[in-house]
Amino acid sequence: MKDFKWKWQDSVIVILGLVAVGYALLNYNRLPEQLPVHYGINGEPDNYWSKGAVISLMGAFGILLPLLMQFTRSIDPKRENYKKFENAYGMTRLVIGVFFNLMLMFTISSGLGENLDAGKLGLAAAGLMFIFMGNYMPQVKGTYLFGIRTAWTLASPEVWRKTHRTAGILWVAAGLLILVGALLGKTWSASLLIAALILAIVVPTLYSWAISRRLEA
Repeated sequence: MKDFKWKWQDSVIVILGLVAVGYALLNYNRLPEQLPVHYGINGEPDNYWSKGAVISLMGAFGILLPLLMQFTRSIDPKRENYKKFENAYGMTRLVIGVFFNLMLMFTISSGLGENLDAGKLGLAAAGLMFIFMGNYMPQVKGTYLFGIRTAWTLASPEVWRKTHRTAGILWVAAGLLILVGALLGKTWSASLLIAALILAIVVPTLYSWAISRRLEA
């Protein structure tokens, strides 16, 4: 707890979260009983929850999840390293909060019958989130609870540094692919989303292994 310090990002997270929840509650009686909570890779809704559950869950993710990340750092054995990338950590938490707030507002607007494609807008928001997080990725120092944590990055500061420097570029590329997919048809959006996830998750993992092997040689 002693490591928790309220940042300006936390104030913005709370304000934007309350705006999104307030928008949902003001329109609560106009909403249908069921709202979409998940979209398939084709952009079509494939799961619905009650409107109360949707507002509660997305509202909590938009406010509480980014704030919770401030507390979890205090239990990280490498908690001191967070001080080396405070701004990057704060901005990442803010971007996560903004993403869930946008998803809530897109869902509510769609439920109100407004002419928008919540699936495509959600993909676009996800793409922007990847781009922003990718820009801050190279600044992330070694931790057990944040960043690309593989057996090889955790074992070597040099592998961690090289992996996150490369992953930053890959995450920006993945975000751009998702953005392009949001603008194209359903078949393309699904293919580009899969390619983006491979770039952002699989490639950095394999890269960390390869760099570790090279350094050991």
